[in-house]
Amino acid sequence: MLAGLLLLAGCASAPPAPNTDPNTDPNTDPATAPVAAQAPSAETAPDAASAPARAPTSAPASTEPDDEASVGWTLEISAPEAVRPLLDRYLDLSRFQRSEGNRSILRSELLRLLSAAPAQARKLLETQGYFEAQVSAELPPGALDEGPRNLPVPVLLKVLPGPLTRVNELQLEIHGPLGDAVEAGDPAAVALATQLRQQWSLDRGEAFTQSRWDDAKSSALNLLHTEGYPAASWMRTQARVQPAERQANLLLTLESGPMFRIGELRVEGLDHVRRDAVTALRNFSRGTPLRERVLLDFQDRLVKSNLFDGVSVTYDPDPAQAADTPITVRLRERMLQQATVGVGISDASGPRITLEHLHQNPLRLGWQSKTKWQLGQTAKSLSVDLTSHPHPGPYRNLLSGSITETEASGLRVTSEKARLGRTQDTERIERTYYIELQRAFTRQLSDSSITDDASAASLNYQWVWRDLDHPILPTRGWGVSADAAVGHSYATDNSSGWFGRSTVRVTGYWTPGQNWYGQARLEAGQVFAKTAVSVPYTLLFRAGGDDSVRGYSYQSLGPSDGNGTAVGGRFLATGSLEMARPFSLAHPAWWGAVFVDAGNAAEDLGRWEAARGYGVGVRWRGPVGPLRIDLAYGERTNRMRLHFTVGLTF
Repeated sequence: MLAGLLLLAGCASAPPAPNTDPNTDPNTDPATAPVAAQAPSAETAPDAASAPARAPTSAPASTEPDDEASVGWTLEISAPEAVRPLLDRYLDLSRFQRSEGNRSILRSELLRLLSAAPAQARKLLETQGYFEAQVSAELPPGALDEGPRNLPVPVLLKVLPGPLTRVNELQLEIHGPLGDAVEAGDPAAVALATQLRQQWSLDRGEAFTQSRWDDAKSSALNLLHTEGYPAASWMRTQARVQPAERQANLLLTLESGPMFRIGELRVEGLDHVRRDAVTALRNFSRGTPLRERVLLDFQDRLVKSNLFDGVSVTYDPDPAQAADTPITVRLRERMLQQATVGVGISDASGPRITLEHLHQNPLRLGWQSKTKWQLGQTAKSLSVDLTSHPHPGPYRNLLSGSITETEASGLRVTSEKARLGRTQDTERIERTYYIELQRAFTRQLSDSSITDDASAASLNYQWVWRDLDHPILPTRGWGVSADAAVGHSYATDNSSGWFGRSTVRVTGYWTPGQNWYGQARLEAGQVFAKTAVSVPYTLLFRAGGDDSVRGYSYQSLGPSDGNGTAVGGRFLATGSLEMARPFSLAHPAWWGAVFVDAGNAAEDLGRWEAARGYGVGVRWRGPVGPLRIDLAYGERTNRMRLHFTVGLTF
């Protein structure tokens, strides 16, 4: 056993042996604390009567060679593929060879490594669940005799791992307040204890290895730490290995510590944001069990409020304060005023320049203001958005106005809007309720004659739901957005009247195979109104463009009048299917894609006929969102079209 200790001490970078000491320090978690190199205890090591004798293997006797002479050498490890990488990486014999560029070694040093290799290899294999390995280090007869050598000395390490040890028995006991609550029949405690046992990852019949043993203990503690018991620790973790029976019995005792509950909320770093805006975003009350998910949700709400550049929500896991644990919120506010200038290009507006000003709290009224002016080749806009700081719910009031002018399909469309309402954002759902007044009038680009002038007042509701693996660069999950409106139109030439409008858009992401990524989109919309009732052009539908049907210009698809002038349709249906994969695993951010789109806008469903487009594209998954460049062919126009977009749309 002393020899084993010395050998392991010389292998500082080798993986630790299984922690099977029955006298584990009750204040230390063996799953996370460093494990010293040590031989298995008498309780967990193989029985002397059942373990095979293992005599040290040494090089054959020679005629007193000069131990200080150097010899060249090679190493071959004869072992199953499952364990060969472990031995090649951590065995001293192998590591020494990799560090010697000339492949030479002193005879005495080679003899020392040969003598140590079998015991060291067996220790390494025990970390993988092989407790009856047979290992020998061999040299050809007379390999180290004195005299010059023309060829390097071949060293052969033979390894037979033997049978794999598996878990036979698992005993997991829960002590402390959680154990008491389980015995008292508390439903929450019983559910947590059941979850703890069900999620234990090293169950009966599974291979016992050091890494799986450590992971199982660490995962069990992490579960309790996130579910209101951050002071939980292991009182005992013991693995009794019986190599002759090829089994390991696991005995664990968990001290839960007290259930922590949320106490006082301490907020630091506020200047121009009021404290009540922070407390309005709380998703808990005082006395709520302190679960990590609750605090993370609160932190995410603060980040999404766009009031802060830095957010940290922490607490001190002091058992003395468990019944009323203070929560500390450290905030770094955004600059009171920000101005940005941007340039870009898109399929809808062409080249554009954007000026934006953001004020976090004008006149100290507890509102955010954002003023944005955009000048593009085919689109111009000016908008002012006022959004209140959060209120309980959490809700935010909104007031906005905008004027936009766009050119598409032979028309110049001017739209004026004013909106008053409120929003509510939760973890996955965003809701917006608002009253909107708008006016839209259209002119022909050819002669500037007015083709339509209508206004409307409407009550609107928007709903967005997301369940994605990543908010900006998703590869799996779903996003759904829907809106509904009811209102009254006021026309200068045609009939005024009541109308309704609704749209729905569903986007799905999935991974059909290794390094393959799929995306599908379906969108539908309908305006409900009598044929004679005029509805503002901006509430009607057109199709075409990079976020609709690629291969066609922006809003070029839809009904037209007898003169070929575009008019909006009252029905819309579009769809898209795309498959992508990285160009190479060395550059996973760059993808190639193929896609097919179809859809159109029409006066009604009976006159709807799909226009198809398909093509290829390049994707770059950058930190601010995906960059997408597509080359698409439109069947109706028999032309290729380039589309360029940045960002994610639902």
